[in-house]
Amino acid sequence: MRKSVLFLVGILYLVSIVVVTFFGMQARMDQFKVYVSSVEIINDGMGEFEDENGNKHKKILIRFPSKEATEVTFNVQTKVLPENATDKSLTYTLRDVNGKLVSEDVARILSDGRLSIAKSSKPGDIVIFVIVTAADGSNKSDTLKITCRAAK
Repeated sequence: MRKSVLFLVGILYLVSIVVVTFFGMQARMDQFKVYVSSVEIINDGMGEFEDENGNKHKKILIRFPSKEATEVTFNVQTKVLPENATDKSLTYTLRDVNGKLVSEDVARILSDGRLSIAKSSKPGDIVIFVIVTAADGSNKSDTLKITCRAAK
């Protein structure tokens, strides 16, 4: 009886080692994923403004290159940290002053990552908020308010 109990315990021990080896100790790739800790817009010539909630955001003024120009392009420069983040890709959202998505007739992100703003038939400035968000699920983002004016 004692031998059979010891034998049974030994068998269970070996089976548990095999089960843990195959099912419980496998490395998953998401265990080693390095998430983005910050996204920052780093263009030169930016200022700051405070929203209604007291949060500080970046702003910049750009002008159409000439009175005849129908559009202006702007390169939104970003820095993503940490340098070794697994997925450093970004998504760009364009919103107007009311928080609504901007139509592609007004502004769009070009395939090379630059922002293109079309000249409006309405007088006055064109104001667009560019929200840059990490695509890795960390939801880290930064916002830039762009005011676009007619050429002098």
